Amino acid sequence: MKKFIIYFVVAIILATPANLSAKRTYESPVAITRVNNNIVVGVLPQVELMSIIQTISQYPNILSFLMAKDSSNYKTDVINHFTPFRNHPAVKMFDRLSSQPRMLNFSAPTNIMLYTDVNLKLREDIKFDDFVINRAAGMDSLNLLLDLIRDFAVKSSFNEFYKKHEAFYINIVERTINNLGSINYVNEFETFYGKKQKSYNIVLVSLYSSCGYGNSLKCENDMLELFCTIGPRKVINKSPLFGDPGYLKTMVRHEFSHPFINPLTEKNWDYIKDYSSNYNSIPEMAKKQVCGDWQECINEFIIRSITTQLAYNEGDDLGLKTYISEKSNGVIYIDSLLNKIGYYQLNRDKFPTFESYYLTILDTFKFKSK
Repeated sequence: MKKFIIYFVVAIILATPANLSAKRTYESPVAITRVNNNIVVGVLPQVELMSIIQTISQYPNILSFLMAKDSSNYKTDVINHFTPFRNHPAVKMFDRLSSQPRMLNFSAPTNIMLYTDVNLKLREDIKFDDFVINRAAGMDSLNLLLDLIRDFAVKSSFNEFYKKHEAFYINIVERTINNLGSINYVNEFETFYGKKQKSYNIVLVSLYSSCGYGNSLKCENDMLELFCTIGPRKVINKSPLFGDPGYLKTMVRHEFSHPFINPLTEKNWDYIKDYSSNYNSIPEMAKKQVCGDWQECINEFIIRSITTQLAYNEGDDLGLKTYISEKSNGVIYIDSLLNKIGYYQLNRDKFPTFESYYLTILDTFKFKSK
């Protein structure tokens, strides 16, 4: 694998013109954002640029379920404007990295763009996650890719395209905020998990399917910038809709929970990894729709149980509806997890943070669910 990556990087360098536009100073257009209950909702140009590269690449042919199938007017504009640049080295490099399993696909393309500043260079105020960097084949490969993406942005007139569609971006941001309602999610999360974070951000990506990614960036004092990146739920009258209030509630609670839960599972992996054979008892529907391996199942089942409990906290009817939905998704540990989460909520004097209770939560997965 390493030899392949080295060969590929060298080949790209040799095939790339020496006078890359990326050598000039590049600055992204201004993000379109609004704030609602301390959550920043918006369209980020760095992420939007990556989603455009994904759209004109081979990515929709390989992972079609992750990209928008419905043709919005915006998607049509993207295809018409950017298709002539399909053979740009940035697209070619993305194709080769994204076509490899567990490389530059799923949440990774979005995540690496969140690492960049307005000049599409890596930020200096965050700590990089080796797992994410390795999804781009290492730091040297990532820096080369960003050089090529800057060149793509200049050559394709991305900034002009983005500014031309500002009214569209403002519209989807405001519609989404209207559907978020009045719930103070930040207070809900930080009260439940017993931990404060630096910021909460919802990133709207019109070219994605109705998928969601819970990304995070580690800052000083180990506080996180949390990102819930989502695609539209559906397209109505050629315009993307990112979800009604009920859908957005579930999506926000789920994706913002990943940065709280995933690091805890990783930190305590030695405590539970020897029980990975229990993955064999997970229903096939859950393996296909919820989780692909044992660690992912643990994260997903815990988060889906937490969001069910948060729904119960809001009302029995909503809680029951969420419970039935997760049961139908094959979340077979949900009853045991809900019992433990309920105990946690009633005993916060003993367990000030979810982390302080986490080994008890993990004990659930030591046994095959009946």
